[in-house]
Amino acid sequence: MSHQKNQNQKSVEQTAKTVKDTTDTAFDSVQNAVEATESAAMNTVDKTADAMNKQMDKKK
Repeated sequence: MSHQKNQNQKSVEQTAKTVKDTTDTAFDSVQNAVEATESAAMNTVDKTADAMNKQMDKKK
């Protein structure tokens, strides 16, 4: 009985580790996607501001 309990505990611990590792990977993927989106948005804002400044300089 003790051996079976030990095997069950090991199985539960391995399952928990697998779930944690998978969740960690998923959160990392989401974080990377958010950072890429933020970077693209900031680059768009910078390019828009540059384009507007160029247009204003042409009018002067």
